[in-house]
Amino acid sequence: MNSPATRTPAACESLDHVRAEIDRLDRAIVQLLVERGHYVLAAARFKPSVEAVHAPARVEQVIANVRRQAEEAGGLPDVVERGYRTLIEAYTEAERERHARL
Repeated sequence: MNSPATRTPAACESLDHVRAEIDRLDRAIVQLLVERGHYVLAAARFKPSVEAVHAPARVEQVIANVRRQAEEAGGLPDVVERGYRTLIEAYTEAERERHARL
């Protein structure tokens, strides 16, 4: 059940309502991305070399998982994939930098 502070997309009565919900979701998404990033950077401790940071098979596993989740949720798998590929590329670079400092 939605609290008074949240509305379903269909229940939005104005562009302001839609934007308020997007802003609410963005706050939650940013928190989750930050948390995810902490785990990505922690992984650097367990990889034997900077070269081992890039793990193409793992990337494809993650992409397959998020595409399936998007499909199951009624979302846009292609959009989710594009976002994740960008996210993974940026965090892989950050993980390489972290690993180089270890």
